[in-house]
Amino acid sequence: MYEVISGKYTIKQILKDFWADFLIVYRGNIRQTVLDNVARVMSCRDKNKLGYSVYACPVCGSKHIVAHTCKSRFCNACGKVKNDEWIVKAQDRLLNVPHKHLVFSIPWEVRLIFRG
Repeated sequence: MYEVISGKYTIKQILKDFWADFLIVYRGNIRQTVLDNVARVMSCRDKNKLGYSVYACPVCGSKHIVAHTCKSRFCNACGKVKNDEWIVKAQDRLLNVPHKHLVFSIPWEVRLIFRG
C-alpha cells in the first residue's frame, strides 16, 4: 500500500498517502498557506509539475537533468535549507549570552484568536 523510497518514509510520501483523507475531515480548519505549501511539497522534484533544467557538457555532449524543487518550509530537503538560512539570520540578532528556548502551546479553544 505504501511506497517506501530508499528505505525512508518521507513527508512527501506521507502527504501523498494521507492528505486527501485528511482534507475530507479538516479542510475548513486549514489555512490557505498550509494548503499551498502541501501542494508545493507534493510537486517537489516532479519534472512535469515544476519543470527542470538540462545541463549539457560542451565537450562530450552528455546531458544531466535536474528537477526543480518546491522551496517549501514543509519539505524535508527544501525546508532544511530555509531553516538553516533563518538560523544564521537569527543568530546575528541574539545577544552573545547563554539562554534557554521555550515553546508555549496555545490551547485549541483560543487558537482562532491567534490565527493569522
